[in-house]
Amino acid sequence: MSLSEKTFPKIAISPAPPNSRPIRIAFCITELEPGGAEKNLVELVTRLDKAEFDPLVVSLGSEPPPPRSKLVEKLRGRDIRVEFLGANHNWQFPWLLLRLRRLLTQFRPAIIQSMLFHANVASRLAALGLEVRGRFAGVRVAERRNRWHLWLERLTSPLVDSFVCVSDDVARFLKAAGFPPGKLTVIANGVDPELVGAYSPVDWRQFALPSDARVVLFVGRLDPQKAVPELLANAPRWLAHSPQVHLVLVGDGPLRKHLEQQASKLDRSGQVRFLGWQSEVIPFLLASQMLVLPSRWEGMPNVVLEAMAAARPVVATRVEGVCELLGPLADQQTVTPENWQDFGDKILAFLSHPSLAQQVAQANRERVIQHFHVEQMVAKYRELWLSKFPDKQQA
Repeated sequence: MSLSEKTFPKIAISPAPPNSRPIRIAFCITELEPGGAEKNLVELVTRLDKAEFDPLVVSLGSEPPPPRSKLVEKLRGRDIRVEFLGANHNWQFPWLLLRLRRLLTQFRPAIIQSMLFHANVASRLAALGLEVRGRFAGVRVAERRNRWHLWLERLTSPLVDSFVCVSDDVARFLKAAGFPPGKLTVIANGVDPELVGAYSPVDWRQFALPSDARVVLFVGRLDPQKAVPELLANAPRWLAHSPQVHLVLVGDGPLRKHLEQQASKLDRSGQVRFLGWQSEVIPFLLASQMLVLPSRWEGMPNVVLEAMAAARPVVATRVEGVCELLGPLADQQTVTPENWQDFGDKILAFLSHPSLAQQVAQANRERVIQHFHVEQMVAKYRELWLSKFPDKQQA
């Protein structure tokens, strides 16, 4: 069974005018539902100077329905072209490559910037033989589960000019996995700390919590990578600090039903809430005491950046990218993975000493402003792309 033209309608894209100044750049990503990589791509694309770059955003998957379409709406609101290829299953990969190649042939990008494994591989194979000056692949995580992802990325590395790693930790991970060191570039995620002011803290009463609840917040996919079962198992010790302390989990995933059953059997189960997927994270961070991230591996977790921008302390495992984000205060906010005694001790320290929590929170926000502002991220990507256009680097 093949994919029909109804599934993949033809796309009318005007040919590139001769000697045009804007550099055509195709951004390829696996999907466009809100997530860390997706948010960063949208921030990157919407902040480009359209006199300098002419962007096209391509999602391998289907268009997300409301309310998960917020990123798509933001792109279209800035008159940025977005195309969805509708491939949601592995068996569709051959047709996906044909569809993507036709789109790239029509658009004729000078640069291809992909993000996430499936988009990385699909875009470099679809562009074989096309005249593309720069091919850049974004690596967002130190992949420890699907090792074949690493094998295929490494196998096709001759088709890539540079692997853009979100952290030094990810770059070291790829180097140890046999990727060409000369092709590894680090560009950290970025956020706009000023946008935090556009949000108000969520009212916990709408989630059947007291208005003055002291919330320890988890945000992320409910997946084995995030070690949420262990977080729950050890939560009663620090939930006992006060009846006002609650663990709130924002996110969805394959473990949700199991985790809800686990939570229902805990002492102090009434102090645990699962809120599911939420379109905006900042209001929950602003209403919380701290963010917790018990992950087994990461790349550079965007939610930690958002918590820092919202002036909140963080308790996290010492996984890829976290210490780079937290900087000098990493020791106060991180523990080695699986060290649940220390993890709970750090939560209790922030709950017991509000002045300490406030001091760390403000330092986190200042660090984001100084080192992880989104404009710094955009400038570094621009510099990378323009390395392929020596005549434009002074522009």
